[in-house]
Amino acid sequence: MTAREKRRRAAMIAVAYYLEQEAAKNNEVKAVNSWKAAGKEVIMSNRAMVQRRGRLLRSRA
Repeated sequence: MTAREKRRRAAMIAVAYYLEQEAAKNNEVKAVNSWKAAGKEVIMSNRAMVQRRGRLLRSRA
């Protein structure tokens, strides 16, 4: 096995491990954390909507 093949194999293993960790993290949903995350999403979507409205109003004026 050449050095390049070793590096490619190590990279593939690292990516597979990372994907497993991400999947495991997504499966761990706690009630408190999910409510907090949902609240943050609502706040950010409202903020984005207000910012978009401001851009639309400025472009029309």
